[in-house]
Amino acid sequence: MQRNRQLLGAVSAIALICASAAPALAEGTTAGEDITNTVSVDFSVGGVAQTATGDSDTFYVDRKVNVVVAAVGASPNVAAGQTSIVREFSVENLSNAEMGYALSVSQEAGAAFAISNVVIFVDANSDNIVDVGEEVTYLDSLAEDDIVNVKVMFDVPLGVTDGTATDIILTANAVEPGSAGATEVTASAGANTAGTGPTDIETVLADGTGVTDTDYEGDHSAQHTVTVDAADVSVAKTSTVISDPFNGTTNPKAIPGAVVEYCIVVTNAAGATATDINISDDFSSEAATLEFAPDEYATGGDIMVDGDGSCTGGTSVDASYTTSTTTVSSALSDIAGGSAGSLRFRVTIR
Repeated sequence: MQRNRQLLGAVSAIALICASAAPALAEGTTAGEDITNTVSVDFSVGGVAQTATGDSDTFYVDRKVNVVVAAVGASPNVAAGQTSIVREFSVENLSNAEMGYALSVSQEAGAAFAISNVVIFVDANSDNIVDVGEEVTYLDSLAEDDIVNVKVMFDVPLGVTDGTATDIILTANAVEPGSAGATEVTASAGANTAGTGPTDIETVLADGTGVTDTDYEGDHSAQHTVTVDAADVSVAKTSTVISDPFNGTTNPKAIPGAVVEYCIVVTNAAGATATDINISDDFSSEAATLEFAPDEYATGGDIMVDGDGSCTGGTSVDASYTTSTTTVSSALSDIAGGSAGSLRFRVTIR
């Protein structure tokens, strides 16, 4: 029943604090219950009825261990670098006895990326946050047919490419109730005989195959597939001489007094839309040779934003910049995969 698996996060071990109502269908007679059957035989001798005789047999119901783990709810895509992601699972005790279950989280072999900061918790107040007392590594006591929903919180690293996916797998492994997750349940080797007492009942592992477990191991597992949305963003900065004091705008040269336009192009080659884009260009180290050129664009605009990848178009913005400005900063609109946006500003060569 136990295998070598990567155990992630979840350090504390506290008792179950929240359970749901039992489902409509029970899983059979409770383990340890005695079943007695009596037979009576009537007979006669020489036509005279004799005292009836008979016998009875009593046996005790053995323990059937069965657990089902299932993914609960949707698993929407996440962003590269996203933290405190939460996915929900249900753990259902289909045994005919009270059981405990040790919980663990793993990923598939050869996972494309590793999740981190994993915590399993019972979200008693449904706020999707791990509050004090909610973290669990085992469910200490589930009655027959009880279902408990647990949540798994984790982080996804930066740098994961768009469309990359991994499976978040929750496994519940049967343990003796009240053992704080320490005593694993195993199948009994023998079979009961008539008259065996309820403290000597046998254990049968009746669980099915999960994501990472097979039949009759006393555990079960399920998965949420987590897919990452990411953008492929790059930045290119170029300069173009607009005019100079001698040639004007005809074949101008980068001489003192010339106006030079910088263009910063942000390209999202593919994947998810890049949002919250902010550009900051600090040329203070070149202040001795460059001076900001304000009001170079239409309607007195100091900069042009949201141009295209060819450094044309855009919106003129009056940023109240002056010739003493040494840092240009502005937001750009969202850039979808396969698109680009740009910012332009001009300086004068001293």
